Amino acid sequence: MNLKFRAKDYLSDDSFESAEYEYIGNQKEGWEIKRNGSTYLQLGPGYIPLKTISCGVCSTDIDRRFLPFPLPQIIGHEVLAEGLEENQGKQFVVEINDTFEARGDKNPDVFCKEGIPTHSPERRVLGIDRLPGGFGPYILAPVHAAINLEGVSSKAAVLMEPFAAALQAIIASPPKSGDHVAVLGPRRLGSLVLAALSSYRKTNGSNFRITAITRHDHLVKLAKEMGADEIVDLRITNVENLENKFDIIYDTTSTTSGFDTALRIAKREVHLKTTNGQTMAGLEHLTELVVDELSILPYTIDNTNFHWQKEERTNKTIFVFDGVSEKIKAELKQKFQVFEGDVKTGETILASSTFASQMPRFDLVIVSKPEEIGLTIRPNPNHENSLVRPRGAILVDSTSTANWPTEFRLVGDFFKQGKEIHSSRCGDFHLAISLLKDNPEITKSLETNLISHRFPSDKLEEAYLKAKDPSSVKVVVDFQ
Repeated sequence: MNLKFRAKDYLSDDSFESAEYEYIGNQKEGWEIKRNGSTYLQLGPGYIPLKTISCGVCSTDIDRRFLPFPLPQIIGHEVLAEGLEENQGKQFVVEINDTFEARGDKNPDVFCKEGIPTHSPERRVLGIDRLPGGFGPYILAPVHAAINLEGVSSKAAVLMEPFAAALQAIIASPPKSGDHVAVLGPRRLGSLVLAALSSYRKTNGSNFRITAITRHDHLVKLAKEMGADEIVDLRITNVENLENKFDIIYDTTSTTSGFDTALRIAKREVHLKTTNGQTMAGLEHLTELVVDELSILPYTIDNTNFHWQKEERTNKTIFVFDGVSEKIKAELKQKFQVFEGDVKTGETILASSTFASQMPRFDLVIVSKPEEIGLTIRPNPNHENSLVRPRGAILVDSTSTANWPTEFRLVGDFFKQGKEIHSSRCGDFHLAISLLKDNPEITKSLETNLISHRFPSDKLEEAYLKAKDPSSVKVVVDFQ
């Protein structure tokens, strides 16, 4: 098959430029993607061509230039598409991770074998990392990432990717009975987190309160429609009056000020759902923290048992930075295989024969200095590998936080009080579809209230600018 078309590439200066693309190949033999006549990307077998119907504009698209992936690129990952050739007439939503498992590769890597295929360093990401996205008229989707849309309307389907991502936050940080949780910044992703909380509560018969925290009139009504029990308006309520009020804060603001607020008002946990690629509360690489779905917890012996609820594994290997107290080191050595040193030592150990037959990451990393958190997440500017395994945890020796510099005082106090930071990224489309089918009123609310603006594909730049406007909620680009 040969598909030739023009599309708008996104550039590092936050602008768009027209380019000519060509997809040449087939599912069995692989594909060559050409851009302006030159080879842009070579893909192996396992991809099917789809024709874009519509694609939503996400906060990630707006902040794309800050992410550590090459540009230019056709961005856009909230895709509703229709099949070509033998799939003609079928509609699909597309999971964004291009992995061994998604392509149907018979030789999976260790990340697939560990049950975390979306964290493979070899993956590409639709519309984010190399693989051309949904702001073009055609995409190439890994065969198992293209999910046949049945039982959910097309209007709601274009929201499937962000709804699944929102639901992942609830799966990773589920409210307990009697909790009072809050969504900070209930706009695009935040509104979907509210909807996910509401549908999760109903489907599971749970008992917790949901508050939306905003400072915009048009989001008050939307938050109520999406399932919030109450609204806090920050224009008339001081943050100081909310300190330690909410058991879990789901921070969807993607701002440094929002993250600071989340740290102040959380009683137990902040779930960081999206970031802007910049330093927040003095901490570096929080975007990558979300990409790797890592957690940051105060050190306790109980927290050394941390793993995601649905994972059946035990922590075995721990890396401890030199400055961690000798008491903690001694305690850990009674239960784990412990490695000590600085960041370079950690990288050397992971590259050694000790980790040759297993995942080249530590299960946990213990830090004593705030800068060691960022170094754990991205120890080397030449690659995107963390010291700690995806969905693992960084534990903070909180006996040291009193000596942290002023710019880290807020986050240092947060950990000293025993509070936690968790994160999540993409979600399970099948689970999201099932939940929407179980909660038709939520589906109807998504269709009716969330999409605030639609633009034809030849008005992509206008759609992108409107998505930046605080008055918009979800902007969608239509190709048909």
